[in-house]
Amino acid sequence: MKQIFKKLISGILCGAMLTAGLSSGAFAMDNGTYTVKTVTHYLNPDTGKTDDGGTGNAELGEGMCRSAVYEDAVVEKNGDNVAVTMRMLLYSNLTNIRIAVQNTPKGEYESVKYSVLKESASNDSADIKFTVASEDSYIQIKMYVAPMSRDVCFYMNLDTSSAVSSDGDLEEEEKATVTEETAGDMFTDISGHWAENQIKEVVNKGLFSGTTQITFSPDSEMTRGMFVTVLGRLSGEEISGTSGFSDVESSVYYSPYIGWASKNGIVSGTSASTFSPDSPVTCEQAASILVKYAQYKGISLQEKSISPSTTGVSAWAKDNVVAAGKAGIITKQNTNGYAYTSAATRADIASMISNFSEYYGN
Repeated sequence: MKQIFKKLISGILCGAMLTAGLSSGAFAMDNGTYTVKTVTHYLNPDTGKTDDGGTGNAELGEGMCRSAVYEDAVVEKNGDNVAVTMRMLLYSNLTNIRIAVQNTPKGEYESVKYSVLKESASNDSADIKFTVASEDSYIQIKMYVAPMSRDVCFYMNLDTSSAVSSDGDLEEEEKATVTEETAGDMFTDISGHWAENQIKEVVNKGLFSGTTQITFSPDSEMTRGMFVTVLGRLSGEEISGTSGFSDVESSVYYSPYIGWASKNGIVSGTSASTFSPDSPVTCEQAASILVKYAQYKGISLQEKSISPSTTGVSAWAKDNVVAAGKAGIITKQNTNGYAYTSAATRADIASMISNFSEYYGN
């Protein structure tokens, strides 16, 4: 995504504080039309967990979903009939939007149909209307987010204590100033980082996504599922299907990539039936997987650097670690000082992928 909407980014930055400051206490509404504040939740309100395979960091997740929902919604109540109109932001980046409503506290969510009332190209938004069981219902929103290359699931409810009578129209936002920037320039947490330039490079190539619209989380651990997904994107191949592992749900974004990498001998499971997609990939695992990826693509690794230290490397990984080091893929910096069994960070993997891409193209 090359255009950054400054007003929306400001909303992401203050999203967690804004939500914390809102009261979502019940407030009995009479028949009528009201404008109310929206309250978003990245974690499932009943389980306290994520439902889309994304980050468990509630603050980062909140910034992501807050950036997709306008701060106000309209509620129209007529007896037991309650309709909600909400505004989706960054609309051009969203597809396959699905709405479900919880009809009873802690109950199941039931899918509801919605109508798109209007779209605004200037503000990249759309107003959608649907019915809910009551003004206090939790609303589940699922959508495919193009810049993240995956489905996102989050929740919303209405701060009924903020309700004020209205004419039913959401105020049109001021047209935001558009600034041309590359995708990698949008991250606020990589400035001055040792891998800043390499992170920007792999993001701009579409190989990595951020953990939110404005954060990359460079020092967070890279999971096995994330790493295989990046390799699949690097390959440029059309990848589909499922993983074939019992611990990888077919609906999660990395499932087809794991299946592709496993079938082509690039990566192995942690057992005959499991892959452990949420476990961190270690530096020696990453080095070995990249060497196997090169073999799969028919790429001949060249000697670009001296042989790396092998102190502490596992016996099974030694040959591949040496090969990756000589090929210029791994360095002392992106292996945490040759700590081969340590978890690789997102910055470490970004650096390895950048080095591989620089020397070998894909």
